[in-house]
Amino acid sequence: MRLHPRSWATLITFFAVSAFSTFSVEAKDFSASLTTQEKMTHRRAIETAVWAMPLTNALAMRDGFADVGCNYNDVCYFSKIQNYKAAVTTPNNTTPYVMAFWNISDGPVMIEVPPTEGDLGLWGTLMDIWQRPLADVGAKGRDKGAGARYLIVPENYEGDTYNADYVLPQTTLNGYTLLRPIIPDASAGSLAAAEEFTRKLKVYDPANPVETQYIDLQDINISGVVQFDASLFLSINNFVQNENLEERDAVALGMLRRLGIEKGQDFTPSDREIKILDDAANEALIFLQETYFDNYSRKQEMGNGWTVLTPASSYETGFEWLMSSGALALDDRGSSFFAFYTSAEEFNLTNPPTMYLLTSRDADGERLDGGTTYSLTVPPNVPVDQFWSVLVYDFEDATFLDGLDKYGVASTENLIANKDGSVEVVFGATRPEEVPASNYVPTVEGKGWFPYFRFYGPGEALFKGEFKLPEITKYKD
Repeated sequence: MRLHPRSWATLITFFAVSAFSTFSVEAKDFSASLTTQEKMTHRRAIETAVWAMPLTNALAMRDGFADVGCNYNDVCYFSKIQNYKAAVTTPNNTTPYVMAFWNISDGPVMIEVPPTEGDLGLWGTLMDIWQRPLADVGAKGRDKGAGARYLIVPENYEGDTYNADYVLPQTTLNGYTLLRPIIPDASAGSLAAAEEFTRKLKVYDPANPVETQYIDLQDINISGVVQFDASLFLSINNFVQNENLEERDAVALGMLRRLGIEKGQDFTPSDREIKILDDAANEALIFLQETYFDNYSRKQEMGNGWTVLTPASSYETGFEWLMSSGALALDDRGSSFFAFYTSAEEFNLTNPPTMYLLTSRDADGERLDGGTTYSLTVPPNVPVDQFWSVLVYDFEDATFLDGLDKYGVASTENLIANKDGSVEVVFGATRPEEVPASNYVPTVEGKGWFPYFRFYGPGEALFKGEFKLPEITKYKD
C-alpha cells in the first residue's frame, strides 16, 4: 500500500509564495497590514499549528520516509547509527533506529516482534498518528522480550484476531512505531547482528499476508521534520481529509474552518491567505521554541538551568495530555513534539531506564551559539549503571547539525579525565589546540544549538538532587 502522496503542485505553489512573502515583506510590516478579520485568521493559524504538532511531526516522518521508498508495512531501518542525513528530531547516536508505518483503513495490521536472543532484542512503542501509545513492545514492553503478535485494529472491531497475543484498538487510521535494537556496543559486529535481528520483525495485513519488505535507509537524505511555513497547513489538511476526527478536537477543527480547512472541502487559499499562513507558521515556531526551552515551570528543574525534557503533563497522563481538570495541555504537548517524537506506555521518574536533561543557555543566560566556544565540566561519578552521553542539536529544528560527522561524546569513549575524575567537554566550531579531540564536540558557526545530556541506567543520586550538572560556560583556555 502506498502512503498518501503529497500534492507536489500545491507544495510548489506554497513554497514559492511563502518564499516571496518571507523575503519581500518584513514581518512587523506585514502584521501591521492585516485587517481585523485577517488577524483572527492569523491567530487561529498559530493556535492550530500548536495543536497539531504531534500530528504534523509524525506526518513529516511518514511522508519523508515515503519519499525515499518506505511505504506502509515496510520495516525501515538504519544498518549503522543514523547521522545528519536522516533529519528527524533529537535522534541518539548509540543505537540504530527501526521504524514502520501502517494504515488500518482496509483492516487490521499485524506486527510480529521477535523474541530476544541473548544480547539482541528490540524495544519501543506502537503509537497512533497523534503519537499516543498503544503498547510498549519488546524487552521493556508487554512481551518482556518473549516476542509477541500485536494486532492493530479499528475501535469497536469485532472481526478475526488471527491468534494475536495482544489486540490493540487504534482511534486513528494511521500509526507508527520507533524501535531500537538492544546491542552491547556500536561495533561493526554488533550492528551487523542488529540488522539481521531487525529483519525478523514483521508488519503485514493478516487477511492478505505478504512478505515484509526491509529497507536500509543508511546515508539516505530524509526530510522528516515539520516545515514551519504555509505548507504546514497542507499537512494538517491532509490529515483532516483522510483521517478519523475526534470530538475532543472539535474546537481546533472549528478554528481550521476559518483557514479553509474542513472535511470534504477543497483547501484553496489565496495568495494573500498563504502569506498569512506562512507568517503564522513562523510565529508558531518561535512560540514553541520559547515554550520548550524557557518555560521551566512546565518541566522539572534539575539544577543549574538543566530540566527534564518532558513536562509532567506527558507521563502523568500516559501521553494523552488530558489533565485531571479536563483541560488538554496544548502548549506542553505542542512544544514537546517540536523537539522530539515518540511516547511510551510506561514512563515515570521513579526508576526509568534512561533520563534526559536539556538546557539551551550558558551561565550568562545567553543562547548557545555555534560560533562561540563553550565548556561543560561533567563531575566525577555520574550516577549511571551503564553510561552517559551528551549530544548537540540544531536549535531551529532539533535535528543533528547538518554536515557534521560527530554529534557528541559518551563516557564509553576514550575521554580524557581531569585529576579529580571530572571530564571537560568542549563545544565549538573550531577545536582549541589544547583540547583533546576525544573531548571535543563540533558546532556550526551561525547556528544555535542545544544539548541533551542522557543518563543510561540513572541512579538515585540524580533523582534525590544529590548530583547536579553544572552550567555550560564560555570556554577559557
